[in-house]
Amino acid sequence: MKRFLSGVAILLATVVALAAIQTAPQSNTGVIEGRVMRPDLSEGIPSVQITLVGPSPVLTAAELSSVYTPSPLLTPEMRQQIDALIASAPPGITPEVVAAAAARMQAQLLGQPAPATALAGGAAAQPPQAGATTDARGHFSFQNLAPGRYQIRAMRDGYFATPPPGTLGVGAPTTMNSNTTVVAGQPTPEVVMTMLRGGTVSGRVRDPGGQPASGLQIGAYQLTYQNSRAVLQQVNSKTTDDRGEYRLFWLPPGEYYIGVTPQRPRPAPGPQDAYARTFFPGAVDGRDAQTVTVGEGTEVAAVDLGIRAGGTTISGRVVNPFVGPNGQPTPASSFYLLPVDPKALTESGTINLPNTAANRNDGQFEIRGVLPGVYDLMTNAQNSVGQTVWGRTRINVGSGGAQDITLKIQQGIEVKARVTVDGAPPAFTMAAPPATRGGAIISSVGGVITTAPPPPPPLPGAAPAATPATVPTPTIRINWRSMEPYNAPFEGTASQTSTFDPSGVYNFTNVPEGRYFLQATGLPLNAYVADVLVGGMSVYDSGFDTGSVSSTIEVKVNSKGAKVQGSVQDGTKKPFASARVALVPQQARRQNINLYKTALSDAMGNFSFIAVAPGEYKLFAWEAVLNSAWMNAEFIAKYEDKGQSVTVGSADPAKFELRLIPR
Repeated sequence: MKRFLSGVAILLATVVALAAIQTAPQSNTGVIEGRVMRPDLSEGIPSVQITLVGPSPVLTAAELSSVYTPSPLLTPEMRQQIDALIASAPPGITPEVVAAAAARMQAQLLGQPAPATALAGGAAAQPPQAGATTDARGHFSFQNLAPGRYQIRAMRDGYFATPPPGTLGVGAPTTMNSNTTVVAGQPTPEVVMTMLRGGTVSGRVRDPGGQPASGLQIGAYQLTYQNSRAVLQQVNSKTTDDRGEYRLFWLPPGEYYIGVTPQRPRPAPGPQDAYARTFFPGAVDGRDAQTVTVGEGTEVAAVDLGIRAGGTTISGRVVNPFVGPNGQPTPASSFYLLPVDPKALTESGTINLPNTAANRNDGQFEIRGVLPGVYDLMTNAQNSVGQTVWGRTRINVGSGGAQDITLKIQQGIEVKARVTVDGAPPAFTMAAPPATRGGAIISSVGGVITTAPPPPPPLPGAAPAATPATVPTPTIRINWRSMEPYNAPFEGTASQTSTFDPSGVYNFTNVPEGRYFLQATGLPLNAYVADVLVGGMSVYDSGFDTGSVSSTIEVKVNSKGAKVQGSVQDGTKKPFASARVALVPQQARRQNINLYKTALSDAMGNFSFIAVAPGEYKLFAWEAVLNSAWMNAEFIAKYEDKGQSVTVGSADPAKFELRLIPR
């Protein structure tokens, strides 16, 4: 949450800033003293640029009551944590933004989905700012300050902010933020900020013939997770020089995969078309690579890579029967090559490949630099009403490549899903039709989708157009979640262009081929998805292929979910705040993303989950962990014996005490 607040750039409204200045005492005697230190607090950091922003009025929960309503399910300890969040809001933040942050923290503490809160608030004026630089001991000072809230920002090239409690992330922010309040007649506590010094990785890259490879991009990647999938995300990159040498500097401390990327294929074939994406020391699959540990301020040298050869070419033709909204055929816009192996570890950005065919008439395509293996090849275009339509085929690429591939773009299939809450249709309101997509108006009557070209502009003096009729809009939203080895780019396509019938039926008119879960959001407070049926068979845990759907999918919601609560203690049996707590289903059901829940422990170490489906689970509490890592089978297997088994029934279970898993 601090990360959220530190990154918000919306400032206080002009009238509020002026009122704060006008009501400030004439005797400005407040002082803010601070230090920027290394993590062990043994050494100050000199030459850090400090920016002081403020003053702004002190926000309280009472002042936010018009835009934020605390849930009655919050414990007193949870309320204390939210109140502390509100009090720590930096200057320049509108009450609406603070309220949105408080609502998200509330959802985290209660184990609920994050609310889709719009950031309201009008134009804002910039609060006063002042600057300083830390001395040789890392010390800074601001004198003669008016009472109010202040934000302190610290930044120096090559240094990074320490991560927020309970969370590990890829990379690190370059600005450290802290907040304090100057109270008239009272001393202000010293502000101590810690920053991490970045490290360096250097080495040399050689081509498959052993010669220095110049002009290639080399990157540092960190492991992260997207739902249950392990992927690599780039943190930093440089280009090799004429000697094939590189130096990746200002890397935040952590574990890295170092990889080299061949140049993007050019119109004319060249030697690099046979180069393979290679990770240190010479692996084409991240699973076979060696990681490099970068400590605070350390330099890691001689991380040399030898590029592997073996890239080949695939070619064929895209068959596209559609024209775009302008009435002209739309060319395939992008090509995606997804490894079929669900455990293949590579950077997700490399699956999007350019068409290098010299002649692209009649849908011809060519993709160079493809390693042998089994892939799903996909591309997309737009149909006449602006919908994204996909083509997909599975290919087996050998050492000689693959030719004469036919990739046919098809309209997605129509799928209907009926949602019931305790056996009844979900609640709905009447609202305006969805916005236009691709120049076409999309609306529904009785669950049937209709499209029409956009209306022509009105003639001079003509009467204004009639207001469109309202359509039923449900309080519950159904989202399609792809089960592909990577977050496939067509996941969002399935959820778009849907309509709703008051009987509880959602009509999805353009679902691309694939395997999916259905996920429900906007459920009543204590409700959960109890089952998903296709053809009368439960697919809630396994998911389903679109080709197997021949009737309406049944999504059954139960409004009487259970509650799981407890506390987290550290090694000395003291309450631990901001631990990442995860509720993980039993092993046979861990592919079901709907069953997982997560929250942060509050200031007293307490946590709570509501709307939990009955069943067998395990509870885990980490001091810090990558987001959604607990959904990955290989990751959670390392901590299986550190989880606490939980049986969730219809009645609320007892309170559980968890032992903290250290960083």
